[in-house]
Amino acid sequence: MDDFQPLLLHGAAGLGIWNALFTAASAMLCEQASSAEIPDPTDRNLRACGECAACRLVRAGTHPDLMALVPEAMASELGLNIAEGAESSTSGEKRSPSKDIPIDAIRQLVDWAHGTSHRGGLKVAVVYPLDALAPPAANALLKTLEEPAPSLYFLTGTHHLDRILPTLRSRCRLKPMPRLGQNEALRILRERGVADPKDVANWCRNAVHGADPDGGLAWARHLLSALPIQGKTQGHAGPIGAPPALPIAVAALQKLNADMLRTQFGQQPLYLPTEAPTLATLGRQAGVVRLQSFWRRLVEYSGTAHFPLHAGLTADALTLEFKQLFRWSAH
Repeated sequence: MDDFQPLLLHGAAGLGIWNALFTAASAMLCEQASSAEIPDPTDRNLRACGECAACRLVRAGTHPDLMALVPEAMASELGLNIAEGAESSTSGEKRSPSKDIPIDAIRQLVDWAHGTSHRGGLKVAVVYPLDALAPPAANALLKTLEEPAPSLYFLTGTHHLDRILPTLRSRCRLKPMPRLGQNEALRILRERGVADPKDVANWCRNAVHGADPDGGLAWARHLLSALPIQGKTQGHAGPIGAPPALPIAVAALQKLNADMLRTQFGQQPLYLPTEAPTLATLGRQAGVVRLQSFWRRLVEYSGTAHFPLHAGLTADALTLEFKQLFRWSAH
């Protein structure tokens, strides 16, 4: 294992970057591994044996030569045991779990990195997502990344490569995470018991490893059926219901908008291909100029959708603004 340059796996959310990193770490520590090379995290067939002592320790979360750093807010979702809801040192009240990886965690990692291996093999550090490091924490990690201790390997990942400090990025070997093929995505969704796997796979563009791959799909369909065509209500229109959480609502509106725009340039919809005729008709009704203008509005909101002051009101306002694109009286 000569190439110990830190790996930075990058790609869209839902592609399974965390799963790939943790699987690679498990395979590197597995005592039954036959390969003497660093495994490729993007290899979908990569597996540890699951039976050796090292694999049992990894599964229990107690392997002394594996350290995984993730934001406190993501720990439960990823199945890691990190103390949440810590009390504030000033008020004694519980605080919200942090979305950042704190500098204290990086200092612990640096101390751990310079110790010897407990089991006489590799030591593996997994840091995800790397963009969750605030500048002080990133700077604290730089020296260790640049001159890692013997037998220490870093596996890192991000969904926002542009948010990584250039000094961190330059010390890593960049590797894109490939998108799943549809057959594999459908297999995973069927194993989960998803009722309409093909529709969900299209909606998330096969990014089925996200927390909510069908997020906003039902609401988007109801919204689409409620839009008037040439001033007339669609016969199957029903109640739309309240918008989902703002980030999901913004993403759903972006998908509807993008599909309508695609139909106006002779392309098939990506996210709702089964609704192609309706999307094409509504796209002509709104017009390319208004759809492009609303797209720019959605891009502005997508950057702040996770922390607006009035998320519910904002989602309602954007939904109303979207519906106004299709007013027949405007043509």
